[in-house]
Amino acid sequence: MASWSYITQMYTLYAFIPFCSIGFFGSLMNTIILSTSRMYRTQPCTFFLLIAAIAQSVQYLTAGISRISAIGFHTDLTLLSPVWCKMRQYLIDTCYGVAFTCECLATIDRFLLTSRAANLRQLSKIKWAYCVSAGVVAFWTLTCAPDLIFVYISSNVCGNYNNIWGTYYSYVNYWLFYTIAPLVIVIVFGTLAYRNMRTVANTRRLQGADRQLTYMIFGQIILIIISVLPGAIFHAYSSASISVSKTAEQANIEYFIFNVLNSLGNITYGVSKTFLILSFC
Repeated sequence: MASWSYITQMYTLYAFIPFCSIGFFGSLMNTIILSTSRMYRTQPCTFFLLIAAIAQSVQYLTAGISRISAIGFHTDLTLLSPVWCKMRQYLIDTCYGVAFTCECLATIDRFLLTSRAANLRQLSKIKWAYCVSAGVVAFWTLTCAPDLIFVYISSNVCGNYNNIWGTYYSYVNYWLFYTIAPLVIVIVFGTLAYRNMRTVANTRRLQGADRQLTYMIFGQIILIIISVLPGAIFHAYSSASISVSKTAEQANIEYFIFNVLNSLGNITYGVSKTFLILSFC
């Protein structure tokens, strides 16, 4: 019977690589389509989605290549260079935060644009989107800076070796910024935008691309929920059982599940976002 390590390796080679490629392709398509038309670049919602797509493209390349090399070909690139060990984790954390935040802002913008209150609709302006996007990038660039200090190679393992930063990352970055906040924001503002869309006045006011873009955001909400919840449940289980003694087989099974959930997030984002952006354009 094949070992779980071998199964994980085969899954990485024959499933994770295609899934990661599709995810990167979807994000790259979003970047190209949203950046080639001035109309898209001058709408707050599509501008937020453009920034998210760029960040996701970098994340897919950074995380995907390293994981494929380490698991599929037994060559851990993070051990070859101390600089890459730091930069890989920093780029993944920063890009993940920028992408999720901008997608949440796109959902908020749809709520503002579909609102019956004129003062709320006036907040949906591209100049505000430029300022907010710059602030988001600056925030995550600084927030994840400790990765450049506390992540390094020790005992032939590239990882975080500072307990304070590790605790902050686990409870603040992961649970608050990467999980709870995105879910709450997209569900609340997505529901409010849908309620606004149900009114006759707003439905008539949103024509053509604006209406399609609103439907696209509803699709983004479903994607975020699908991609975040399974990983959050598994992370909670892993944190709760960290002190439990496990056999090598149990550890390998959990590592396999982790890779499956990660790849499913890639395929969900990649395929669905590709069709969403194609239908919008």
